[in-house]
Amino acid sequence: MATTIKSSELDFDTIKNNLKTYLEETNEFSDYNFEASGLSSLLDVLAYNTHYNSLLANFALNESFLSTAQLRSSLVALAGALGYTVRGNNASCATLRMYVVDPLIPSSITLPVGFKFSTTVDNKSYIFKTRTQLIARNNGANQYYFQLGENQNFAIFEGVEKVKTFIAGNVNENEGYVIPTDNMDLNTVKVRVYADTATSAYDAYTNINDATTLNKDSRIFVMKEAPNGQYELTFGNGARLGKFPQPGNKIEVIYDQVAGAAANGARTFTAIDDILDQTGAKLTPVITTIDGSRAGSGKESLESIRKNAPYLYSAQNRMVTAQDYASLVQRKFSNVIEDIKAWGGEDNVPAVYGRVYLSIIYNTEQQEVIDTTETAIDQLVRDLAVASFEVRFEPPSTTYIEIDAKFQWNPNLTTLGQTAIETKVANTIESYFTDNLGGFDESFRRSNMLTDIDNSDPSVLSSRASVKMQNRFVPTTGKVNYTIEYPTTIAAPDDKDYIIQSENFNVGGKVAFLRNKLNSRTIELIDVSTGVPLQDSIGDYDENLGTINFSNFTGTLITGNSFIRITAVPSNESTITAVRSNLIEYDKTASTVEAVITTTV
Repeated sequence: MATTIKSSELDFDTIKNNLKTYLEETNEFSDYNFEASGLSSLLDVLAYNTHYNSLLANFALNESFLSTAQLRSSLVALAGALGYTVRGNNASCATLRMYVVDPLIPSSITLPVGFKFSTTVDNKSYIFKTRTQLIARNNGANQYYFQLGENQNFAIFEGVEKVKTFIAGNVNENEGYVIPTDNMDLNTVKVRVYADTATSAYDAYTNINDATTLNKDSRIFVMKEAPNGQYELTFGNGARLGKFPQPGNKIEVIYDQVAGAAANGARTFTAIDDILDQTGAKLTPVITTIDGSRAGSGKESLESIRKNAPYLYSAQNRMVTAQDYASLVQRKFSNVIEDIKAWGGEDNVPAVYGRVYLSIIYNTEQQEVIDTTETAIDQLVRDLAVASFEVRFEPPSTTYIEIDAKFQWNPNLTTLGQTAIETKVANTIESYFTDNLGGFDESFRRSNMLTDIDNSDPSVLSSRASVKMQNRFVPTTGKVNYTIEYPTTIAAPDDKDYIIQSENFNVGGKVAFLRNKLNSRTIELIDVSTGVPLQDSIGDYDENLGTINFSNFTGTLITGNSFIRITAVPSNESTITAVRSNLIEYDKTASTVEAVITTTV
């Protein structure tokens, strides 16, 4: 007789059958007909109850871990337990240049913080404003350009300033204060604490993420996302973790409410606030848009939280490892940084000890913004770095992938013609690269791409592809040495196929190209018209380092070209992974797609 009930399967039917099997093996119910009986209905209830409880337990367990949680509230809470502040909305940013003509010719004109502009995106109006004070001085032509320091270009940010006021409660209650908005830009939050509602003097509190020291006298606050998507303000405990507002103190929270990505794309801006001369007369601003609004974004995605929270926890607000540098810089400058990669000098090629490299993808092309951000990063490193390492900014470099794809195609299984099916497959390849590559540490996997090709249409029966890596360089005048780097090892020399090849360029009045000698690492210069070497050795390649080296290269671009492409066959065409500052993208123009007709199925 059975003494236990099987519990390895938790779907409804299996649970009910296990209960019936258990009862049938007892003496009381050995010959009992369970179908259409009252006991069958009771078993339904028991099975449903068990099924629901198993689902609840499974969901609850999944939501308890950062790697498996699916609810945003769960991920935010788990990340908060690691000391990670989930990023909120980022304001869209534009760059302007603006001047006025003042006939009174004052020594200077001041544009205050919060000067507002209006614009429209998709027939919806948005407010942008300055976040710094700008000073304009006469340029000699009675034009007053508003500028920050010597820079005539200045940034404006979308958003509407909001103020929320609270009265502090009992310290022992460890009270939190909920701000009723879910589209706050956390970079704009200011917290002021007044002695009471009638006092104008206040103490300014600092976001804990910006604090470099923390003790019982620190005035710090924490702003975090609440389970309902709004934001909650908390303070220290009044002891070792900073001062807590005293009962009756007035707490004022000032922040910008922003639209995020919806405000991106604006190109025309109109001043809302007035600029007045010394007599109170209005001056007419002349506004030029240097860079349209961009970089606005919504709250941090679930996968981003899942990825970044553990790294920031390991950093503990100090910079020791290369990943610490990346995590803390990303947290501080998330409004201008799309992606970041850091590596130590020992991992660089060549190795340079005592140095940390940062490669950053910015969401703006404005050099002034990039320069200002890198200066601020240097200061952040000085504040948080445990050891004295030199920080070196390495611009992202791109390796392009060339694909020569062939696939078997049965025209009887589709209404598409050969040209249409080749276009469809070409678009599938392009979509694979768009969806899976373009960022740091991302890998090209040929098998995944081929799977997408095979699934692109029922008439595509099988596929194969050869892969080449392509780098681009722009030659400079004179004899110059070049080193071309690839993100992975290069194939060893072969006695049948060329491993290294370039496109055509001009040299010494002739059109030539580069390739390695068969079964050799030596690079030779070939005359296009004759196929005869113009130079037997102009460099070589190192397959293990993934580098090509040229000596005294004197080539120039052919008219109409912007660079010279040079390709290398990877040692492993199945997988190519971006390393260090490298990004992987697809060169559609240099790739081919060919359908091979078959009548088999």
